[in-house]
Amino acid sequence: MADNTSGQEQVQERSYKSLVEGVRALPSFSVYKNSSIVSNPGHPLTVEDVVKAGLIANLNILLLGERGEGKTQLMQDTNNAFFSGNGVYIRARPDMKVRDLYEKFNITNLERELSDITSRPFTQIDEINRAPPIVQNEFFHICDGYIEFQGKKVELGGELGYHTTMASANIGNGGYVGTFEMDDAILDRFHLILNIDNYPTKVNDDVLILSNTSGRNPRVINHSERKDNLKELADLSAGLGSITRDFSADAALLYLRKGFDYCLPDRSNGRESKRAVLQVIPEICKGCHRLGDGCGYIRPISTRATKAISALAPALKLVADAKSNEDISDDPSENERRGLGVVSYKEILEAFKIVAPYADIVDSSWVRTQYKSNPNFAVDEVAEKLRRDIDTRKNVLEVSFRKSLEGKLGNQLNDFKEDWSFYATFLREINTIAAQEGNLNEVEDIPALAEKYPLLNILRK
Repeated sequence: MADNTSGQEQVQERSYKSLVEGVRALPSFSVYKNSSIVSNPGHPLTVEDVVKAGLIANLNILLLGERGEGKTQLMQDTNNAFFSGNGVYIRARPDMKVRDLYEKFNITNLERELSDITSRPFTQIDEINRAPPIVQNEFFHICDGYIEFQGKKVELGGELGYHTTMASANIGNGGYVGTFEMDDAILDRFHLILNIDNYPTKVNDDVLILSNTSGRNPRVINHSERKDNLKELADLSAGLGSITRDFSADAALLYLRKGFDYCLPDRSNGRESKRAVLQVIPEICKGCHRLGDGCGYIRPISTRATKAISALAPALKLVADAKSNEDISDDPSENERRGLGVVSYKEILEAFKIVAPYADIVDSSWVRTQYKSNPNFAVDEVAEKLRRDIDTRKNVLEVSFRKSLEGKLGNQLNDFKEDWSFYATFLREINTIAAQEGNLNEVEDIPALAEKYPLLNILRK
């Protein structure tokens, strides 16, 4: 995808009922089977479901795991089920050269004719960590949605403007196993990284795999039924922008950026941010009462990761509601009353648990000593602590937010201190705008007012 990392450059108004029906019409993978639960945003989601959500959110996906556990098959099933097998397949090699990529995308012929290869919506990179660093740098561009040739950008994806990259990497002994290390910059371009080893197949999955006619064939199966669902994926991706977030979702997103960034020991320098002292954290945290809660081992998430979480959360909610078999109403208020079609802090935290493990937010030594070198275990615990915190604060979060919209904020600000002090700042600014412009709940044209006060874009969800 082009690096807007929002999954939706253009918002396409579409009813939630039609979005759910669109997801329910998408095909299932024909060969890859794994019923282990990866996420539960109101309904259990498997590896296949989370991959679908990632595709709907137009996020780049990296599959990690030991050799022979189905990563390549999962990518091939994705290519066949959604892109008619029409994706560009790249097998990384230690002797790979940049010109090999140019030939793969037929770049050298662009002077004479437009290559249909560059218009393909899906790029599949097998064993990406076997490619040398100079080639990994070119993969960096592919993940951003283009190839650079002779100083020119050649955009990937066709008329629908949809392109996503999916790659696999073999890992073992806690690291990336291949001829070359994974470059941090390329890792950062994969918004959704799934370690398949965390989700081993169930017995029923293995029985289905082995009883299938291809069950005795150890090769990747590439003759499954091919279907073209590109337009539906692109439409669903555009439609995600019409799914609303409630106040708790915004609070959770802001906390991931600002709450995790709060640093009490650094206040002596007039700062309360970890970002300026990341190189000496957790050393400077000794003696701080917040270290026992893990604060010194958690870094603030990047803007890119925040956007990926913001894009993935509604896609997870959409796929979960589609799997729930609930009857979706034509009336948005009825759906909201039943907890359908609205993203809350719970979906934000589910997306956080998927995006964050390999986003460099948890201290590696802490993960190694306390969580058996598995970043997913650490992030799961961090997310659970934050969930309990928001559960406790939910009523005051809602009341204070409503009061700020009315311009009537009072002593509610006293409830938000230390790592929640950012929320007091947010409420104070909203309250000031409401005091000047009137009750924001009664403003009919929020987009127009948001041009004057950009902070109000948060009300346009």
